[in-house]
Amino acid sequence: MFIQVMCSRVAQSNRWSKAQPFLFANLEKERKSRYNITLTDKADIILKPGIDYTVEDAVFWLINEGAASYKEAMQYSTFNAKCETIFDLKSFKNRIYNMRCIVPVDAFYEAMGKPGSKQPYAIRLKDREPFGMAGVYSVWQDPETKTNIYTFSIITTVANDLVAKYHEKARMPVILPPVSFELWLDEKLNSKEDISAFFQSYPAEQMEVFPVSKNVISTKHRIFGEECLQEVPTEENSPNLF
Repeated sequence: MFIQVMCSRVAQSNRWSKAQPFLFANLEKERKSRYNITLTDKADIILKPGIDYTVEDAVFWLINEGAASYKEAMQYSTFNAKCETIFDLKSFKNRIYNMRCIVPVDAFYEAMGKPGSKQPYAIRLKDREPFGMAGVYSVWQDPETKTNIYTFSIITTVANDLVAKYHEKARMPVILPPVSFELWLDEKLNSKEDISAFFQSYPAEQMEVFPVSKNVISTKHRIFGEECLQEVPTEENSPNLF
């Protein structure tokens, strides 16, 4: 048995900012490395609000403009958007047409096991290169501080055969082909049919999974550095998935 939410934890080193597929973003400064980003943490997202690409530090939990407070916004689970309902749900249906973003990451994490003893796993591409997840974003103004805050949600689709072994609901993030990064952000991409064409499960044979430290998901001893992506031996009673 394994219990968890969908895509709720990712690793994002600054390697993405130097990787060839992401050079179109024309970064002005080096980005931070954050190997253990989870809900309400901040992460880099790439967007194109006008004629230029920008990279913003955004909260991993989409907040709609009408939210009266940060606390109110947290009452709704908007950190993931299912591709099957994204065109229908109020939180996402307008954003998918004109507020799309890319979330560059090294890996995402999933965990298996009973509550209190779950084993986390990192899932990444076999070539170990940074990759881009499809997302939608918002710009929410905090009523108290009048500060504009970028927030985002990761779009999910049906998991491939590999990732499905690690997720009770067989879901995974939509991983974009690098050749399509700029098209995904292009405002001219504005039909449901064309946008939906991106909602494919990434090929399982191009991905790999390995166990990582339980401190990645620990609330008391959470780790944040490169050690998050270090493979560790699993306990003898860990489920045999292969």
